[in-house]
Amino acid sequence: MTPQGSELVAALDRLVEQHHLLKHPFYQAWSEGRLSAEALKLYAVQYYKHVEAFPQHLLQLMDRSEGEIHELAKENFREELDPAAPHPDLWRDFAHAVGVSDQEIDQAEPLEGIKTLISTYDEITRRRSIAAAVAAFYAYESQVPEIASAKIKGLKAHYGVDSWKGLGYFAVHQVADEKHREQWRGWLEAQSDIDADEVLSAAEAGLKALWGALDACNIDPPTCH
Repeated sequence: MTPQGSELVAALDRLVEQHHLLKHPFYQAWSEGRLSAEALKLYAVQYYKHVEAFPQHLLQLMDRSEGEIHELAKENFREELDPAAPHPDLWRDFAHAVGVSDQEIDQAEPLEGIKTLISTYDEITRRRSIAAAVAAFYAYESQVPEIASAKIKGLKAHYGVDSWKGLGYFAVHQVADEKHREQWRGWLEAQSDIDADEVLSAAEAGLKALWGALDACNIDPPTCH
């Protein structure tokens, strides 16, 4: 751990806390059982676009990097597309459990907030520095274990989803992203020559795009996106 790396991660953690997705009205309504079935279905359809694109973002970082980051991105990528349980397929199982068909998923056009989320991570992982891409992944995956836990509790308590198939995506990410956030965090803490402003800018862009994706699905009450 370097002084600069430690300070950078502390600043990233403050950003994450500021934009934490469990503070978003959509996830709060989910946890409290106030989310309508229509909003949950819309989310299942739309957020699949992000789940489907996420391995490609990891692949872009993997192809641009070497050494430790290359290996971390490759490991994460392989987990996402594990032939035994590809994460996009696990998401489809969740969607089926809340009443969404494969046809609805495949034919849906992404809403603007979802488009922005995908394009933001695409731009960060293709064009910005390796450290900026790592920070964006850290800012996202550092939240996921707690979000996944909250989603499982809400689905069981309020939406009648209690099967492994319906909950599997979130159960996997409860565990997997604990490891990923520690790996990204460890690499960032070890850095001593890094453009902190660029890294924080990339992380904030990713966080705001994630928030905007939930805005797009938040149709209780209807909103325009």
